[in-house]
Amino acid sequence: MFVEFILALLPIIWLFIAFLVLKMPGYIGCLIALAISIVESLVIPAFSLTVPEALTAAIEGGIGAIWPICLIILAAMFTYNICVKTGAMEMIKRLLTSVTNDKRVLVMLLTWGFGGFMEAIAGFGTPVAIPAAMMVGLGFDPIFSAVVCLVANSIAPPFGSVAIPTTSAAGAVGLDAALLSGPAINMLIIPAIIVPFIIVWMTGKACGSKKPFEGMIPFTIVAALSYIIPAAIVGNFVGAEFVDLIGCVICLIVLVVFAKKMPPTTDPAYMIEASEEEASDVKFGMGAAVLPYILMLVFLLGTSKLVPPINAFLGKFSTAFSVYAGEGAATIKLAWIGNAGTLILLAGIIGGFAQHMSIGEMISTLGQTLKNMWKAMVTVIAIIALAKVMGYSGMTTAIATLLADLTGSIFPLFAPICGILGTFVTGSTTSSGVLFAKMQYEVAELIGANPVMLVAANLAGGGIGKLISPQSIAIGVAAIGLEGSDGKIMTKTVGICIVLGVIVCIMSYLLAVVL
Repeated sequence: MFVEFILALLPIIWLFIAFLVLKMPGYIGCLIALAISIVESLVIPAFSLTVPEALTAAIEGGIGAIWPICLIILAAMFTYNICVKTGAMEMIKRLLTSVTNDKRVLVMLLTWGFGGFMEAIAGFGTPVAIPAAMMVGLGFDPIFSAVVCLVANSIAPPFGSVAIPTTSAAGAVGLDAALLSGPAINMLIIPAIIVPFIIVWMTGKACGSKKPFEGMIPFTIVAALSYIIPAAIVGNFVGAEFVDLIGCVICLIVLVVFAKKMPPTTDPAYMIEASEEEASDVKFGMGAAVLPYILMLVFLLGTSKLVPPINAFLGKFSTAFSVYAGEGAATIKLAWIGNAGTLILLAGIIGGFAQHMSIGEMISTLGQTLKNMWKAMVTVIAIIALAKVMGYSGMTTAIATLLADLTGSIFPLFAPICGILGTFVTGSTTSSGVLFAKMQYEVAELIGANPVMLVAANLAGGGIGKLISPQSIAIGVAAIGLEGSDGKIMTKTVGICIVLGVIVCIMSYLLAVVL
């Protein structure tokens, strides 16, 4: 069994070597990892797939990656590029700097506040792609922009997209999602308090200051508590669907109000200034400048499960089919209209017209965006195809099973690691939960632990895993337009992932065994 465990880990081990040691571009490293998994699934008896099964597993993953994940990334960057070309991004910059001239406050607003809200209503990479691109447009270092967005997006994912990860994990084991939401958010309370401080520290370091927290302690505490207090209350007493929505909305509102009341910074290191000159060819107002992002929020919120009639109606415009040639094939459902990618693309097109961009210019912008992002999209396709091959062949189960066998009664201490690994491999907290929820439940019953706590631990770990997920990093790379920087980004996020992961592991053990 140990040999199977090591063999199953080979694609994951390779990814760490490719990114952290060899500094390999993401799309190359992930394609090699996919090839390793396919070869293993064909030649190792424990993972025996036929050639049609291995290929169709990879194809299934590729389809799921293209629609809607790659579409979301493409649409988000297309919208951003429109705003850059029309001059709207400079107007948005002036709008943001009218709220605060402090880079630390602005980063918190964009990553923790706005990014959290994007996770709550959309997920699928939008909390990284959109804020990171906006930060680059505001003049922040590209690598820093991607890393800080990944850090900020390590808490909310278990309840993102109106709690799809939590409800999916609950459905996989026949639990009520409301039973999972409380324990999952409780395990994330300490990380949620720490992350805003990490964001401020990282921003200070990026600005070259030795005093990152000077004048920022109250704001940072407010940033942490304005999310985690309402999120924890909702998670424990209301249900999973509203944890992020209420927590992130309250947090964003509180941060904007608090930022407006803060005195402007006088430290040159932290001051951000927008150009005072209006572009002479800009013939639209601030309303048109921010329209794409306003429409984005309206479309995503208005078509979500929070509005059942519209959500159900748009759900009819979909196609369902299976690709995998073996037993237990998943059903792929492609939503043609009611998915975040299509809606963000529509918001960008309408916003482009409002900003006086012609159809020809928009087509050119879309083509250029696709040209700039194809490598990042190949990375996403390869990593999700890898996840499918590992899942169908039993590699993922082999990793989790041996971990459970080795740890025995103290498995609750390590339960979140399965969630972290699941998100690392699949790039999705939802997929991580579906992969491991049943295993967590069964192990809990064998060792006499609370199954609800271990499934919740998998969800909490899944959010932390976003920090090192090649898929999430690829989205960040696409947003900052810095090809081949996957390794640099992972180098900066892996340490934070370990620290937050250890905390969640301890919380898991305390809640599942001690308390």
